[in-house]
Order: sequence, then C-alpha cells, then structure tokens
Amino acid sequence: MAEVPAQDRLAALGMKVEYCERAIRAGEAARREATPTEPPTAPGLRDWIARVGMLRHTMITEEGWTPLNHKNMALVVNPGQTIAVGVLAGDAGTGWPAPIKPKSRYPKGQAFANAVAGGDLTLFSNEEAGHPEVLEPETIEALDLWLLLTHRVREGDTVTVFSELSRPQAVSASGYIVDWLDRVILPRLTFEAVVIDDGRDDGSIDVLVEEI
Repeated sequence: MAEVPAQDRLAALGMKVEYCERAIRAGEAARREATPTEPPTAPGLRDWIARVGMLRHTMITEEGWTPLNHKNMALVVNPGQTIAVGVLAGDAGTGWPAPIKPKSRYPKGQAFANAVAGGDLTLFSNEEAGHPEVLEPETIEALDLWLLLTHRVREGDTVTVFSELSRPQAVSASGYIVDWLDRVILPRLTFEAVVIDDGRDDGSIDVLVEEI
C-alpha cells in the first residue's frame, strides 16, 4: 500500500505542512536575534517561544483555532475541540520513518504525562488573547494531543531540522515520551548555522513548572 503524503495526512487534521514549516522557520530566525550578552540558553529559548507563537498565530488566523494553556503546556485547539497541538523537542529519532521512532529530548512533568495518558488535560484559555472559555470535562476527555516534534542537527555551516507531527501514547517512569499512536513525518529543512548558539541541537528549551 502506498504511503499517504504528509500534506494529505495533515489536511485530515485541519493543518498543512506549510504551517509547521512557518513555525520552524520562525524559531530559526529568532535564534539569530540572540546576542553575546544574553544567557547561554537564549538562542534555544528564543527559538521555542517563536515556534510556539508562530504555530498558534498561524492556526488561529488561518484556520480559526483557539490558543489554550494547560499549566506549562502552550497548545492550540481546533474549532471542533477534538485536537490539541503543541511543540516539543525530540531526540535523534525525530523525523525518521519506522522502525526508528523518537522520544522526547527531555523528561516531562506529571501534568504532561497525564495529558498523554488522556486522563487529565484540563485546559484553560489565554484570557488576555480574548479566549476565556473553559473546556467541558467530556470534551477534554475526547481531545487528542498532537505534538510538532523537532530535532536540530548541526553539520559545519548548516543546520538541518528534522520534524514530525505525532500523537504521543506512552510516557516512561522517568518522564520521557517513548511511544506514539501516530506519526506524520515532515520534510527536512536546512538553514545556515547560527554563530551564537547555546550548544543544544533541539531547537527549544523546556521549562518544567510544578504546582505546589
């Protein structure tokens, strides 16, 4: 059976390859705004912020999606309230077809693990953006979580970003996402290497915030 092209698979989710690429390109552009006087992690942090912001902005303006936040998870939800999409750094398995499969580059908190398990995705909207709605419990339970997973590889004067849009299935005891229900492999993107870099090739920085 012929493999379904990525653009067709994303279309079924109400997304486009172009939307994912916009987010990745925005992150790479943001890295170039870092200065030597900023903290060493500034390029990765700028990348992550820009990637999240561009993905949500694109889905809101192009497809009418809604930005929603779950503790430290910045997501965007489709109009039918059936799909939530976020971004995440992956390891070297990102962007490669099966049997290779990725895992999250960093361990995630309990809230993220619960969201993957489908048992506790309590989403609250960004009221400052004019979206004060709260999802009903039955809607939350039916919401499918998808992640724009990326991994940066620097070789000489170029950086290649491997990516996929995938639906996580399992989180290990140590907090890493290790298995996936579905994966859509996206085209690789190549950029000139950034002169100022934090030494991390994941294209993002994950900040864990635990409730007390």
